[in-house]
Amino acid sequence: MKNPISLLLYYILPIILMFSGCSTNPQPESSTLNVALYGYVPDQERFEKAVSNAWAEVHSDVELNFISWDCYEEDPTNDLDVFVFDSIFLLSFIENDYLLPIPDDKIQNKDDLLSFAIDGCTIDGDVYAIPQIVCTNLLYTRKNDTELTPVKDVVTLHEIIGDRILQTEIPEENEGLLIDMSGGTSKICMYLDALIDVNQEYTDYYETPDLNNISSDVIASLRLLQAMGGKAQVNYWPDDNNAYVRANWFQDGKGRAYIGYTEAMSAMDDFANDINFCLYSYTKGENIPTYFGDIVSVNSKINNDKKDLAFELVNVITATDTVVTAISADENNQYPQYLLPARYSIYDALDSTYPIYNKLKEIASYSENCLFKIGPNAREFIEDAKKIIPGLLDTTTSLDIPEEEVDMAA
Repeated sequence: MKNPISLLLYYILPIILMFSGCSTNPQPESSTLNVALYGYVPDQERFEKAVSNAWAEVHSDVELNFISWDCYEEDPTNDLDVFVFDSIFLLSFIENDYLLPIPDDKIQNKDDLLSFAIDGCTIDGDVYAIPQIVCTNLLYTRKNDTELTPVKDVVTLHEIIGDRILQTEIPEENEGLLIDMSGGTSKICMYLDALIDVNQEYTDYYETPDLNNISSDVIASLRLLQAMGGKAQVNYWPDDNNAYVRANWFQDGKGRAYIGYTEAMSAMDDFANDINFCLYSYTKGENIPTYFGDIVSVNSKINNDKKDLAFELVNVITATDTVVTAISADENNQYPQYLLPARYSIYDALDSTYPIYNKLKEIASYSENCLFKIGPNAREFIEDAKKIIPGLLDTTTSLDIPEEEVDMAA
């Protein structure tokens, strides 16, 4: 016969636990989100710190596990919950079902996003990413070089600068064009960007160009860039992987003009205030301004119980306060990163401290701006194009180019 007290506890204890709010089940541990930020910025640590601090204010119980992932090398892995990648792969990632559409009611301050950037991330009515940063090459000249001030296209620039005579990796003072054409993917994107200018019409390259029918006009334009820079210089990449070494050279007086991304100004110190910069066309025709996007998405393979957290994290990564903090100078960096934010409000927040952002906002707000994308076969197209286009930049290669352009590009 069982003890009466044991029987009493057997029946009463569960009732006491139920009404006291206790549970016999263990409490769930704090969640963890795996996140990969875009690595090709002047200082990724500032981005990680800004995101971590902003996230801790809203979800201190959810850990962020930062993962190193390179969108140029591989597709998103299943363990990534939230990731930032180059917009050239947007259509490919959608085609391969890597991205979870972001419901409209999960996008904070949508009207503050650069219209062309969020529109470019919207496919058939679904938003697949929220833009954080946009990026484009600018033509930099020195303010005291008034002859180059009005130049806004590659052909006119060549008419003034001409071919480089010396073929050293580092040009002499005020000699030649500084430009990085060393990367294979960069050459392919440059070809596609120039093709838009040549055709005078924007395309998202959902149908990628026929590599058996290369545009001679585009190759002629790219050859002009190489001729102004010199083959050794344009293909130079430093052993220390300093992506902004040409900005350092330009600051030191080397080269007469420089083509590079806006963030290159972060390496120019106060000299950034002594330069002019503008968008440019690859032809004498109108420039069709295209921008790469560092865009933020949620992995379609994410666990259901993490989805809402992931949507929140996407908004934190792209929020005004987060990006302002990530871009601005800090205790370890005297100068801002001079990246192009994807929100109008960020330019206004930065303008009072860094006046250059007033001009950058004007450039980023042009109504003609478009997001640069490559079709669903982006990765395959890039690899195939690498076997063809770089070789055509060799000026000894025969190509059906009008005689006057051959003279210019030789």
